[in-house]
Amino acid sequence: MLIRKTGEDQLVDAYGIRFQQIYPHGGEELAPWGVGRAVVEPGGATDPHDHEDHEMFVFLSGHGVLTVDGEECEVGPEVTALLPAGSRHHVRNTSDTERLVFLSVYWPTEHGPIDL
Repeated sequence: MLIRKTGEDQLVDAYGIRFQQIYPHGGEELAPWGVGRAVVEPGGATDPHDHEDHEMFVFLSGHGVLTVDGEECEVGPEVTALLPAGSRHHVRNTSDTERLVFLSVYWPTEHGPIDL
């Protein structure tokens, strides 16, 4: 069993926000998939980016807007989004007072296609 603490002291600056790599812990070469915790401060946003892996966001708290290839969707608790590899995306926190928190799970395309 692996246990990872997820406190404030585990967050680092990444992607224009605060982020914690939960797994793999210690280098991307350790596993072909990963999961991280993202914290977007009020009024903040991730840097727009794309990558070669599929990705899933599981929104835990707060409210914001997810933009994927120019298409916008409101996000918040009880929302999960699947993003195909190569899609340009970013998340914006629309609150002036509340953090937007989500999990990012990613895996390589050779693990199979995602059904959109």
